[in-house]
Amino acid sequence: MTGGRICPRCRAGDVLAVLRLPHTWTNASGHEVRGVSEVLLCARCDAGDPAAGPVVTYFAVHGSVRPEHADRLARALRHWIDRARPPRPDEDALRAETEAWRRGEL
Repeated sequence: MTGGRICPRCRAGDVLAVLRLPHTWTNASGHEVRGVSEVLLCARCDAGDPAAGPVVTYFAVHGSVRPEHADRLARALRHWIDRARPPRPDEDALRAETEAWRRGEL
């Protein structure tokens, strides 16, 4: 568990896990940009996801990690991790934020 962190996507679900994935992309100038993205596992948003659902269900049933279930939970987490992808940068949001900064609104 992540200590009561609320999901920024739905603003209601608990974040159950955070996966930090290194990634790169090429910016408009043609330069490679390196970063780390967080992929959040939300009890509400991800319950129906085939890769994330078993982890969400585990925490819904057990509340926290139990040593006797370590192997089962590890398999479910690996399945989710293998399919998790960093979010793509939102170009429209970035442009809007840049314009707001130029106008002095940030």
